[in-house]
Amino acid sequence: METVDKAPAPAAKSPRGFPRGAATIGIIILISSISLLSSGCSNLRSFTLQGNVQLDTESGGPTTKGIRDDKFSLARTQSFGFFNDISNDNWKILQNMVAQHWNHKFPERPLTHHPTWRGAGQSGQLHIPAWYQTNFEPNFSCQFEKRIGATGEVSRGNGDGPKWICDPHRIKRLAAERKAQDPNHPGCVVYSIGSAGDFSFEKGMEEELGPGTCEYHIFDMGDFEEKMKLQNISRAHFHRWGLDTQGEENTQPSAEFYGLKDTVKLLGHEHLDVIDVFKIDCEKCEWRIYRDWLLSGLPSLQQIQVEIHSGNIGKMHQAEKHDHDISPEIPFFEFLEEAGYVRFHKEPNIQYNDGSCEEYAFLKLDKEFFAARKKILAERNITRVDI
Repeated sequence: METVDKAPAPAAKSPRGFPRGAATIGIIILISSISLLSSGCSNLRSFTLQGNVQLDTESGGPTTKGIRDDKFSLARTQSFGFFNDISNDNWKILQNMVAQHWNHKFPERPLTHHPTWRGAGQSGQLHIPAWYQTNFEPNFSCQFEKRIGATGEVSRGNGDGPKWICDPHRIKRLAAERKAQDPNHPGCVVYSIGSAGDFSFEKGMEEELGPGTCEYHIFDMGDFEEKMKLQNISRAHFHRWGLDTQGEENTQPSAEFYGLKDTVKLLGHEHLDVIDVFKIDCEKCEWRIYRDWLLSGLPSLQQIQVEIHSGNIGKMHQAEKHDHDISPEIPFFEFLEEAGYVRFHKEPNIQYNDGSCEEYAFLKLDKEFFAARKKILAERNITRVDI
């Protein structure tokens, strides 16, 4: 009887049409991958943000090169992890908003309405409120921004004292992630320069984020420490000194003023990557010290809430010899934008003056976020005629 070699029977297939052996291998690989991720889930943010974020050799800060891609990657990496749930499509809309934004109503003469300039084409409205009405509107939107102030009788979130914070729930999330990664990390850090004995903002932040979430450092020249203690703000520290320009290092005790670098060193914060909220109301000192906010070696200021003051500031600004402008406002805003800050809120102070003082809120983003804006500004090619 003739023997016929039979072909081997085909391997049994899984319901999806793959050979069962291959399916088994795939399941083993999947389970191994899940186990690997599970074993390091507490460091997952470190893996996705720190492990893949490289340092920019120019700025010393993070860059988004080489980041893994997913539908939230743009927002997450270009905000240094602050936004983790904004889709790439929606993030591109925000990028385009910033790219298309005009900082001035009169781009060639942005000092129009400013009382320090009386050149050709100047309007009859020579006052600071008119100038702010025509320059530097917000160019970014935080979906869940909130005006933070104590909900008690002090302010109930209204009046002078509370500040606009970009999406405070994100600060709470980041604080929890940092603490999970390092139990010794303060979680969230707030610097509050200038209080005049009003602690409604700090109290409101604790009500919003929960006791113990943030460490609060409050600076003022007045003796308000006992008043601060009455607010029962956990982890709040009062420092009776003012902020001034950073000169030679000075960390000797009992000085009346310190530079920001000295302050950070005195508080032992040199190791921090970020100060979550930097709120400052120092009655015009902002014009002298704003460049120090971004000195190398300092923690990054994630949000800046600053009240900008007007008045007889021309001579003071000229003495600094930082800029060619005859007023400090335009160099101030351009400096922060060049450093990667967007403006998400603007509010005139009309309770105690005519609107000559403005409350601004800034958020730090990666410089790659501004690539489209730089291109559009180059295409506009505006030449100023008022300087």
